[in-house]
Amino acid sequence: MKYLIFSPIHSLIKIQNESFEIDENSYLELDNPEDLLVYPLEKHYLPTILQLKKESNKNTFGNYTIYKVEFQTVHSGENFLIKNINGKFASLSGKPYVFTVSDNSNSKSFKILYNIENPEIISINGVFALQGTLNDSDYLLIYVNDSFTEIIGEVQIEKNKISSIINCFNIAKHGKKLDLEINTNKAKIISDELLYLKNKPQIPKHTGARNFAFLEAVMCKDYNLARNFLEENLSKKLSDDHLQMFFNDFDNITAISNDEFILFKKNTPVGVFKLKNVNGKIVDVV
Repeated sequence: MKYLIFSPIHSLIKIQNESFEIDENSYLELDNPEDLLVYPLEKHYLPTILQLKKESNKNTFGNYTIYKVEFQTVHSGENFLIKNINGKFASLSGKPYVFTVSDNSNSKSFKILYNIENPEIISINGVFALQGTLNDSDYLLIYVNDSFTEIIGEVQIEKNKISSIINCFNIAKHGKKLDLEINTNKAKIISDELLYLKNKPQIPKHTGARNFAFLEAVMCKDYNLARNFLEENLSKKLSDDHLQMFFNDFDNITAISNDEFILFKKNTPVGVFKLKNVNGKIVDVV
């Protein structure tokens, strides 16, 4: 039995230490079925592993078994970077960048909204990640737990662990010390600690900014800081549980005015709150 390999585009096939080029007008003939690494030599396509013993896209003709290589496409733009790990591929393409992770049956992409510099595709314990810099911060985009996670801040990678200090980009200059353990494409949070990037909270003077900072503190569950914005008697009345139950969980804030705000959870409004101030302190919330 002979094996014929066809490709719809110009491609490079690697077999051990040898390489063979084929295109739509040629083919590769083999005597033995084995796994083949096929690299596209045209833009917008990802490499693939052709597993001849398992492939379903084959036909027989006389003494020949015929295989046609199938490629997955990537977003428009040149294939800027490509990395292969055990039959899975990651690529960085386009501008703005799109990071794509795929195997022979599935592909997921993430559009990067930042202008990252010095991008590099790396492996963390067999898991794909994109590493780079963003302004004065480290940038890490990791595909784990079947989703993409962006980390911006100080990042350290050691074997199967990621340690990072993440900038929350809020008024008080909160940060998070996040430690992750990566194992078999799953991420386990070892620690998730809230801190201040400048060792103490930054307290604004303007009433509108103070109100916004109060809500950000509640959102971060930094209730000690939140009480600093409250009038003393009101602060004593409200426990952490009271604050959490009153505002519920939210992940975004939109200011309508200096004292009125809409809170959102996953882009869905969860409430509108008005903060009443006297001498720079919140005396009531309605």
